Amino acid sequence: MEKNSREILNRILFRFRKDKKIGFTIIVSFIMLAATTPLVLAATVDTVIITFNPDGDIDIDVNLSFYNFSSVFSGIWSNTTGGTFTLYNNGTIPMDTEIRTNASTDEGDMDLNESGVPPDMDEYAIFIAGLDFENYVNSSYTIEFDQGLNPSDSKTFDICLLLGNISTNHSWQTTTIYFRGSIS
Repeated sequence: MEKNSREILNRILFRFRKDKKIGFTIIVSFIMLAATTPLVLAATVDTVIITFNPDGDIDIDVNLSFYNFSSVFSGIWSNTTGGTFTLYNNGTIPMDTEIRTNASTDEGDMDLNESGVPPDMDEYAIFIAGLDFENYVNSSYTIEFDQGLNPSDSKTFDICLLLGNISTNHSWQTTTIYFRGSIS
């Protein structure tokens, strides 16, 4: 086999010496053929494509999920005390917490006072105490109430309710407080 290869190479070089154009064309043709022909003994390559979403898991939980203040008088704070509610981070990364509530009660009889000043006629204000940033609750997520709550950690807090003067003896009023966790 080696003898045949030398003989072929010698013929090509002899021919190349005689006619440089033909020889050059043959060499270029062999180079192109060698470049496009796979080698039988060459190693092969394969790949695995990995796809992932680099974010953590926020899993916010609040316990108690319902509280009844019962009879509430205007102008007097009604407060839970001693950390009645617990905020949990059941996720995998630290979370910040925002809180909001409805702009009015579910019954539509009373409106939320977001300013923190004493509520006016048929208004109520809600204040969160015990978290990193104690504040009045708004009707949109505009205020951060807690920051950097670690995974598997919790904090207790209280909810305070203040009614302004009331125009009539309203029936039972209900409002929902929403908690949103975000990446810290």
